[in-house]
Formats: sequence, C-alpha cells, structure tokens
Amino acid sequence: MIWLIGTMQITYIFTVLTIIAPDPSGDSYGLDHGETLSRITLPEGFNATVFSTGINGVDGLAFSSSGCMYAASEGNGAVYRIDEHGNAVMVADSLCNPEGLAADNSGMIYVTEDVEYGRLIAIKPSGDLEILCDSLQYPEGVVWIEEDVFAVTESSLETSIIPPVLTGVRMIDMNGSRPLFSSLYLWSCSDLITDGSSAIYVCNELSGYGFIKASLLRIDMFSGEWEVFCSGLCSCEGICCSSDGFFPLYIAEEDLGTGSGRLSLVDENGTATTFAEGFYNIEDVAVDTEGGIYVSEDTTGMIILIRRED
Repeated sequence: MIWLIGTMQITYIFTVLTIIAPDPSGDSYGLDHGETLSRITLPEGFNATVFSTGINGVDGLAFSSSGCMYAASEGNGAVYRIDEHGNAVMVADSLCNPEGLAADNSGMIYVTEDVEYGRLIAIKPSGDLEILCDSLQYPEGVVWIEEDVFAVTESSLETSIIPPVLTGVRMIDMNGSRPLFSSLYLWSCSDLITDGSSAIYVCNELSGYGFIKASLLRIDMFSGEWEVFCSGLCSCEGICCSSDGFFPLYIAEEDLGTGSGRLSLVDENGTATTFAEGFYNIEDVAVDTEGGIYVSEDTTGMIILIRRED
C-alpha cells in the first residue's frame, strides 16, 4: 500500500513535467536586437531587451575568458559564438544534444552532450574539437575547476519511466573520471557551479514538482559530503554567480508548471527571492563582467538581456 501511494504521487509528478508550453506570441517573434520585451516583469530600474534570436532550442550559455558569449543549440546540434550585436556564428556542429557550457581562463569552451554515452568536448580557440571524456550518462551541466579538472552532472531522468532517478556529479581529470556524489532519489541534477574553493552548487530540475522541495544542493568537491542548500524553487535548470562576488546566485527556473519560467536570486544563506518573471521556458543564465544578465529561452530561440537602465 505504501509503495502504491508512492507510485501514484510519482506518476503525478511526471504528468506535470509533460505540460506543453503555450505558443509564444505578442512580443516574442519578429523582434530585433535591442528591442524591449515588455512581458518580462523586473525590479524597478531594470529593463529586458532582445539580445539574440533564431537559435533553435538555445540552451547553455557561457562567456569565454575574452568576454565572448557562447550558446548551445540542442535543436541544431551546434555551439555558437555571439557578438555584441547578437549575431551568431557557428563554432561547432554535428553534436548530439549539446546542453551544458563552461569556459576556462585560456579561451577554451567545454560542452556536454545530453545523451546516453554523452561526451565532454573541448572547443579550442582554433575551432578544433577534442573529446575529453565519453560514455557519460546524460550529462547536462559542466563546470571547469582548474586545468584539466571538471565536474559534470548526470541524470537518468530521460530514461526513467518513474522515479527514483539515478543522478549525480562526476569529477573528470587527466586520469579519467570518478563519481563525487550520486543519489537514487527524487532528484535530477542539471546545472552546477563552483565557488572556486571547495563547494559545488547543483540544481535539481525536479524541484517544485509534487512534494519535491530540494532546489539546490551544496557538495564538497573533495569529500563528496552534501546538504540541501536551498528549497522552494521550481524546475531549477540553470545557475550562475554574480559579477561582483559569488552571491547572490542567479537561478533559471525552467517551468513553473504553466509553461512560464522565472529567474530567482539565492543569497549566501540559501534564501531565494524572485528577480524576474514573464519568460517562456528558460534553460540557462549567465552574467557578464558589467552585470548584464543573459537568459536563454528555448521556446522562442531567444537570448534575453537584462540590465540596469541608464
């Protein structure tokens, strides 16, 4: 009887996950770089504009060490470099569901393929590709730790008919890979970030569905010890730190259950506050050195720029 009740709850969760987003309309299509997006609700003193459009299934975002933006396109199986005018140039193609992006301090870009036996691939400044690791199980997020050291998330959510979901974080270096954290539970690790010291903060993309409350996990990258750092957010998909300090963290909540996404802030105590609403489904968030906030909206193929008004 207990298992039956649990199964009913789990089935409900996955029914929620299959909600179809509404067809975007209004000020979503036909807009150019720099045009205002009035549907985004923001704190006073901020505005939202179109930064780039036309990237099919835009997902992970990252800035290189030189300040160039890169975006992954799951729909096109490609990674693009985007200039300050929002123009996108393909730098890698023929990828399988590219999702997570990260950059190091030497101009390299790293991308994960969110498929069974997915790869971690380095995109060199020359444009050459190098496979750093393969046989990963549906890797999503990636973070560069130091030279030749990475952490990636894995999740069996795509292949699980019902939970529990086998998910976790894997460390990768020149000697191979090893699991840092794993869980057979009602979690699914998506994006992640490191504080540059010992902590890794990991998003749970199942947060907010049914009775699942854990939104962010904090994991010690040396011992693997972990704790729930933040609760109460919904479908946490992307994460990045602030430009002038690690906190507050920006969290991209993909879908609140209605086909709409939200951007929230999480402080050093794990307290979350809403920053921006009115998105369609969103995937990732990145912040530039001047405090500009970029959000990928895969429903529209758009990257949205939020910044303080002049």
